[in-house]
Order: sequence, then structure tokens, then C-alpha cells
Amino acid sequence: MAIEFRGEELLFAVAIPPETTGSDTIVRPFNQTGGTKTITADAIDLDTKDKTGSDYGKVTEEVSLEGVLSEGDPFIDFIKGAIRNKELVKIYEINTRTKEAEHGMYMISSFEKSFGNGDFATYSLSGTLNGSVTEETLVTIPTGAV
Repeated sequence: MAIEFRGEELLFAVAIPPETTGSDTIVRPFNQTGGTKTITADAIDLDTKDKTGSDYGKVTEEVSLEGVLSEGDPFIDFIKGAIRNKELVKIYEINTRTKEAEHGMYMISSFEKSFGNGDFATYSLSGTLNGSVTEETLVTIPTGAV
């Protein structure tokens, strides 16, 4: 019997390079409330007198994260700096049951902070994969607020 995943068992983390922290550090954004990963493919249609069909065209992979802005979260300042400096960001998707992860370099296409009166201040991020993903098994799950 298959066991279903709960949202908190799959999380995203970001690698902050050594020039920022002194050593390459994988951090989980504090108070992450959601995330999605989408893989889409364009279709190439073939329609001749001999053959009709479709094949894969351009494949795009996108990630989005959201959470509550939290004091002391290194993720927020790092992401703001990365997008302002047009730098790619290494983002991990982690299965907390098995510690299996995949990561890739993402162009951050948007980073939004929202401040509603009487509500928690939140952030949302969207990014598009540049290149391919790499799979690995982590030794430990990155720290961050649960």
C-alpha cells in the first residue's frame, strides 16, 4: 500500500555560497508555508501525408516558494541580492523521509513581499531552471524554522 506525502515532508532549501556565509550553506527558508514545482513541455506537431503525431519541444521547469517573513532569516536578504545582481540560485527540493534531494540553478524571475494590515508579512518567489537538475542524498536536513 502506498503511503501519501504530507506537505511538510517535502521542502525547498537554498544554497548560500561561501562569499556570503564563509562556507557553502544549505538553508531552509524560515516559516515556509508552501511550494510548487512545475515541469512543462511544448509540443512539436508533425502532420504529413505519411505520418501524424507530436513530440517534445522545449521543456521548462519552474519552482515557486512562499512563506512568512521572519526576522533573522538569511534566505530573504540572499534572494534579494541574487535577483538584484542577476545571479542564479541553487534551489533544492528535499524529501524529508528519505533525505533524497534534487537541485538545480534557477533564475529568480520574481520575488514579492506582501504586508497586509493585521496579517503576517509574507513572501513569494518564482524561478526558472537554467540547465539540468542533479540528484543526491543529503546527510542531514537543512536547518530552518519548522
